[in-house]
Amino acid sequence: MKTVTQTTLTEVLRRLGLRRGDTVLCHSALHFLGRPEGGMGTYYAALADVLDLPQDSGETADGTLAVPAFNFAFARGEAYDPQETPSVGMGAFSEYVRRLPWACRTPHPMQSLAVTGRYAADLCGRDTPSAFDPGSAFERLLELDGKLLLLGADIQAASMVHYSEQRAAVPYRYWKDFTGQVRTPQGWQERTCRMFVRDLQLDPHLDLHPIQHTMQAQGTWHSLPVNYGWVSVCPLRDFVSAADALLSADPWGLVARTVDDGR
Repeated sequence: MKTVTQTTLTEVLRRLGLRRGDTVLCHSALHFLGRPEGGMGTYYAALADVLDLPQDSGETADGTLAVPAFNFAFARGEAYDPQETPSVGMGAFSEYVRRLPWACRTPHPMQSLAVTGRYAADLCGRDTPSAFDPGSAFERLLELDGKLLLLGADIQAASMVHYSEQRAAVPYRYWKDFTGQVRTPQGWQERTCRMFVRDLQLDPHLDLHPIQHTMQAQGTWHSLPVNYGWVSVCPLRDFVSAADALLSADPWGLVARTVDDGR
C-alpha cells in the first residue's frame, strides 16, 4: 500500500484553501489515502499545522476541528456518557479526535460532534433537542463560516445535509423522541432528545452528488487526489445553500431512487 506523509497532507490542505484560524467539519475514510507514516496522528498533526490546533492539553489555538462522533445506541436504551461512549461508523479518525485529552463533545446523545480548538467550548456548550436545531453546534459551524473537509470520504458522508432536510421538512423523515440516561456535569440524568429519523417504510436512499455538482459549477468545490482517493473542501454555507435550493425545488430531490411517496 502507498504511504502518505504529514508533509504531503499539509501541502494538499493548503492548496485546497485551508488556512490558520479556519473552522472545519471533517468526515474521513482514510483507507483511500494510503498508510500514514507515523500512524493516525499524522492526519491530526497536518491539520494542526495548517489550522493551528492544540496538540496538548491547555494549549491555545486559532483553528477549530469538529468531527462526527455519532452513536445510535441511545435509541436502543443504552446510557450515553459523552466522555466514554465511542463513536460508531464514523471512521478511525473521528474516534482518534474524540479520544484526545483536550477534545470535548457536544451533548446530543446520538448525533454528537467531537471538537478541539478555539471554538470547542462554544460548540460543546450547545445543548439542543435535535442536533440540527436553531442554536445547535451544527448551525454554529455555519455562523463561524466553517468549511467541510472530506479526507478520503465521499460527499455521501456529509452530515450537514440533515440540517437542510430538517429545515425543508422533507417527507421521507419524521420526528421521533428518545429518552434515556445521560451523564452530565451534575451526574446521571434522564434526558429526552429528538431526531428527524428516516421513514423505514419508504426506505429512502440519498444521493448527495447533485449538491457537489452544483458547487462544482459555482466553483466552490475543490478536490485534489491523494493515492487511492481524494481530499475535498467546500464552504459549509455553500453546501447548505445548494442543498436548500435542491430541496426547495423538489423535497425528494436528494433521494437516489424512487420510493412510494403517494404521488
